[in-house]
Amino acid sequence: MPIKVSVIVPIYNADKTLAACLGNLVHQTLPEIELVLVNDASTDRSLSIMLDCEKAFSDKVILVNLDHNSGPGGARNAGLQYASGEYIGFVDSDDLPDIHMYEKLYSLASGGSYDMADGAYYNESTDTLILQTADSCSGLLDSKKRSELIAGGGYLWSRLIRRELFENLTFRENTILEDMETLMLLFMRTKRLGTTRDVVYKYNTSSTSASKPSNPVSYHKAVKDAMQAVAESLLPLDDYKGVQKAVEYSILHLYQCGIINALHPDNALMPMIKKAYLDELRNLRFTYVKLPYEQNPYTKQKFSKDDLQLMKQIDENDFII
Repeated sequence: MPIKVSVIVPIYNADKTLAACLGNLVHQTLPEIELVLVNDASTDRSLSIMLDCEKAFSDKVILVNLDHNSGPGGARNAGLQYASGEYIGFVDSDDLPDIHMYEKLYSLASGGSYDMADGAYYNESTDTLILQTADSCSGLLDSKKRSELIAGGGYLWSRLIRRELFENLTFRENTILEDMETLMLLFMRTKRLGTTRDVVYKYNTSSTSASKPSNPVSYHKAVKDAMQAVAESLLPLDDYKGVQKAVEYSILHLYQCGIINALHPDNALMPMIKKAYLDELRNLRFTYVKLPYEQNPYTKQKFSKDDLQLMKQIDENDFII
């Protein structure tokens, strides 16, 4: 049977949650599915669990074993090389996809000729149900809808994405925040988008999540890299002007995260290091953000007065450390 959906699962030291995650994947109600499990050089029992899964479900499981850890981005890049489905999905190994997830999303995507389909998810830590994509952003996309999607952010794992959209796209490796600009580029490439309010995914914000900062030094580098990657990926696009305000807001959001990281009282950074970090962030902010705060509706809507005051103080180098 032609594969309708390829699900890529980056896996690194996830033996406590992996069996439950894979259990729901191998029992998906969509028959025409393949599961690309990417072992990102795990050192725990994860590989053993994957091998058992491959042996029991050899008709639908592809196991990719990486020799060196390359982070979620590198694992996704490897998985994309093996994926053959009409659509691509991603699952984090500490989360739990509903067993009907890909049947529902594929039915939605194929029935509406959508390039991307997004479903609701349950956030375990906050006990909330979330549909990241607003109803107003569904259907045929234009610059306004793409701007709302970019400013709204979100995750890859709640979505199903036509495989052709990944052509010549790669994730940044060995870092966190690695998918930020990739998701934005996917929004730019998507012509039609559909949504469902059905809850298709359970998101677990575990303390070992790869998306969490491990220390202030590595997080500072990740923020800088993400600011640069977002700008350099989006600015060259022919239709950048139509989404400029949303992209600049996203860069400013990273700027804010970097400021908080540098100034956090528990990070044990020396004052001279904090100042150097703020200088680096300020330089990137003024390199890539051209519109004043007051002229960007997303900045005015999404940042509090206190946020804006602190950011302006850093802009003007008017903050005492």
